[in-house]
Parts: sequence; structure tokens; C-alpha cells
Amino acid sequence: MLVLALLVGVFFLNSCKVFKPAMPVESYKAIPRKPQTSIINLFADLEVTQLEFRINEQLDSVLYQDTSFVDNNGDNLKFKAWKDGDVKLKYELNELSWELPLRASIQKGMKLFGYNVPLVDSWQYTGQIRLRYKTQLKINRDWSIKTITKSDGYVWTKKPAVRIGGIDIPVTLIANLFLPANLQSFSQQIDDVVANGFDFRGVAEDGWRMLFNPFKIPGYNDAWLSITPYSVALVPVEGSEGHIRLGAAITSDVECLLDNVPPSGKVTALPNIQSLEIPSDTFKINLLTDIPYSTINRMITEEMGDSTFVFGRRRIKFETFRVYGTNDRMAVETRVSGSIKGTLYLTGVPYFNPGDTTLRIKDMKFDIKTRNLMMSSAKWLFSGKLERMIARSVVIPFKSNISETENQLSRFFNHYTLGYGFELNGKLTKLSVSELYLSPESVKANVVFSGNLSLGLTAPLLQISPK
Repeated sequence: MLVLALLVGVFFLNSCKVFKPAMPVESYKAIPRKPQTSIINLFADLEVTQLEFRINEQLDSVLYQDTSFVDNNGDNLKFKAWKDGDVKLKYELNELSWELPLRASIQKGMKLFGYNVPLVDSWQYTGQIRLRYKTQLKINRDWSIKTITKSDGYVWTKKPAVRIGGIDIPVTLIANLFLPANLQSFSQQIDDVVANGFDFRGVAEDGWRMLFNPFKIPGYNDAWLSITPYSVALVPVEGSEGHIRLGAAITSDVECLLDNVPPSGKVTALPNIQSLEIPSDTFKINLLTDIPYSTINRMITEEMGDSTFVFGRRRIKFETFRVYGTNDRMAVETRVSGSIKGTLYLTGVPYFNPGDTTLRIKDMKFDIKTRNLMMSSAKWLFSGKLERMIARSVVIPFKSNISETENQLSRFFNHYTLGYGFELNGKLTKLSVSELYLSPESVKANVVFSGNLSLGLTAPLLQISPK
């Protein structure tokens, strides 16, 4: 009986023993966060008909005038050209094609043996012609516009002729000899009008300065869009269906900030543009969001608190849970009762599951100090079953944290007017988490919204002053 009593007493003492291993040291790594880079397309769309209107408005009616017989190495010609209708434009094969209708007056001085013929000072005749040109548009590194206009030939719609003795004598040969030497003069006038009409640098400077201001995103959350641009690359000039698009790709860091107004960035000078062979519209918004440990504690406790798990003849009841960081692992502290009583510590690696947008834990293991303390008296705990059970219960949804912000951003990118004639347009297509790390108060996640974004100019691009 004495032996039996001793065995019962030993069992009673062991069953009442409270385990209290040393907790894993709470510590956090300082992780410098670098947002993923975004490309914002800045473009100005110009209708060819708008350019056509401005060109016709600016070109003088008299395009060329030679009033002397003796200039041009004594060519004995006078020539005058008037615009005879509207200039017609179209953009194709990356070139502007022009058709310029002219009315030409040619006056040929008549000489015999080096002297003017008496009674007949000169012969004068008129004709109608369409000059054709092709212009290439180029944006220089300093944002100025350069045009290179070259003649693409001409066609007489009414050949010039002089009437002598009731007979029309064509003088197209004389005119054809004269025209090539003067076509470049018309080309230069076209280049001057176009180059002076575009103010692409002014457009780019307005857009560049504006990007440094944080934008309030309308909606339920107090959300702000903060952009830090740092370089610009040229997007090749494009044209189609009566439009010419001049554009640039702005490399920047873009963040969505919650619950605090970000300060305006320090505006830097508009940089010179770089060349870009293949334009990209990859756009990424970096949203730093977090889930407080208090929320995680509550959700795990609601899931597993007061639950009793059976291990053969043994039972464990989970009472409370608390999580915190220990370097790059998450520690789970749980108070238990039943076959054992006290505190257990497990650690695991937090990760983001993109399939259901949740925070989970992998590689869940008992902390070494817990294992060492309980190995002799509670070895049955370390079969892996308990670790897997707790790991399956740590499923913290992130979607509720970011869905409203995602909706706000989607609405914000739908033809949102920013000022200076600019309009923001974009579409979010994907959501991911690029970083997940532990801070003293919460699990932080760098949520990345991917899609495309453009900053378009809705105000007129041409800035030609009235004559």
C-alpha cells in the first residue's frame, strides 16, 4: 500500500507541474524597403486635323517671292508663289505627308544679244501646282522638337503657258528648272512653323512638377498616392488614324500610403530624356499594409481557444495565443492545460499565399528551449501533429485590409483630372506581395498592385501664337 501511495503521489505531482520554458527572444531585423519600380507613360495626343488647321492658319498666303531678274546668278526670272487652298496632312509610316497647293506666277525677261527686246520686256504666265513633302518628327534630349522636311516632288495641276499669236506655248520646262532650287525654301518654312508650334518641353515640365505632389484618393480609407520620379526615356513618336502621339516613359517609385498625409517631394529639374527602344507600360503601386499582432492573436484564439485536442490517452486544451517576432520567424506563445499545463513556444516562417490572399506560417516547430524542457516528460508532444495543427490554424486574411484600397485606386484611375490639362488613366490587373516582414507591432506586407497607367494631356498641345 505504501508503494502504491507513493506512485499515486508522484503521478499527482507530475500532473500538476506547470511548464514554463524561457520564451524565444523578441527581436526584429531592420529591413530597408525599396518599392518596386513603376513606369508612367506621359503622352500628348495631337490630332492631325488640329495641326493641319494651325499650319494653314500660320503659313503666309505668299510663300515665296523673287522680284529681281538679276539675282540668283542672273537667272533673268521673277517668281511668286501663293498658297492656293488648304494644306492637307496625313501621318503614315512614321512620317507626316504634306500636300501644299500653290499658284505660281513666272516672269521671264526677254533678251537679244544681251539686251532686252524692245516692246517686249518680259513674258509672264501663271500655273497651279501641288507640292509634296514628307516630315520626320524628332524629340531632342532637351525636349525640343525638331522636324526634317524634304521635298517629295510636285505635280502641275495647271501647267504654266504663255499665249503668243493665239497659241499657248507651254513653259513648264522653264518652271521645272526653276522649282527644285526653291523647294527647300518652302521646306524650311514648314519646319519653322512646326518646330515653333510644339511646346512639348513645357508640357513635360508641367507633368514632371505635378508628379511630386501627393494625390488624395477619394474613398472610405484615408489613402494617398505618392510618386517619386527620377528618370525619363523617350517613347518613339507614333501615328495612326489621324493622331500623332508624342510620349515619354517616366521611371518612378509609386506608393499608396494609408492614414497619413505624405509630404510633397522635393521637385527636381526635368532631366534630359534617354532613348528607349521598346516602350513599357508596366506599372506597380506599392502599398505598405500591416496586420497588428493583436488582430492575429484574436483570430487564432477565436479559431483554437478553448479547444481540446486528444493525443491518445492525453488531452491538451488551448487557452490563449500570442504572437511576436524573433528575427525573421514568428513566435507563437500558447497557454495550455490538461495533460500538461503551462506555456509552449513554437516558431515558424510567415509567408503570403497568393491563392487566397492570406498570411500563413510554414516550417512550424517547437522552440528549442521548449523542446529541451519537455522532452523527458512530454515527449509525445513532438510527433509533429501539434505543430501542423497550429500552423493550419494561422490563416489570416489580407484581402479585407486591401480590397477597399484596391477599389479606391481603380476608381481613381478612371479618367481622373489632375490639373494642368492632364488626365490620369489606368487599370489594375494583378495583386501580389513582394515583401513580408515583422515589426514590433505587426506583420507588414508590401502589397504590389500591377497594371498600366498613363498621364495624358487633354489640353491643346500646339502653342502657336497668333500672327
